[in-house]
Amino acid sequence: MKQDATELQGKFIKCQEVSDVRESLLIEEAGDWRQPYLDYLQHKLLPSNRNDALKIQKRLARFFVEDGLLFKRGINQIPMRCIAGDEVANVLSEIHSKDCGEHQGGSRLFKKFLYLGYYCPIMEADALSFVRKCQAC
Repeated sequence: MKQDATELQGKFIKCQEVSDVRESLLIEEAGDWRQPYLDYLQHKLLPSNRNDALKIQKRLARFFVEDGLLFKRGINQIPMRCIAGDEVANVLSEIHSKDCGEHQGGSRLFKKFLYLGYYCPIMEADALSFVRKCQAC
């Protein structure tokens, strides 16, 4: 049986490659999701697409800018720093496996992410994906 497993593993070398954490995360195709909010809050510019502009205007009440950084007011009006891209990967890595991490599951990682005051619209999916890719888990 061990020999069969070794043969199978030899056939699928590509599947055994460890992917970069940042490649594993879900990334919105449109680029940085924060930019339309920053454009409006700093320069009063809305997207040219009417539906996108309406969506931004509807959600704007919970967002604000401080020192050039975008924040969202949480449920208890506690500000959460909005992050995207490499920042998401770095924060997830820090929470999951570094000093403040304990290799918790995806749901717990997501809750800790929110508790520490960070926000990203696809954070829950990113947290679950990150945990699935963790070699130590």
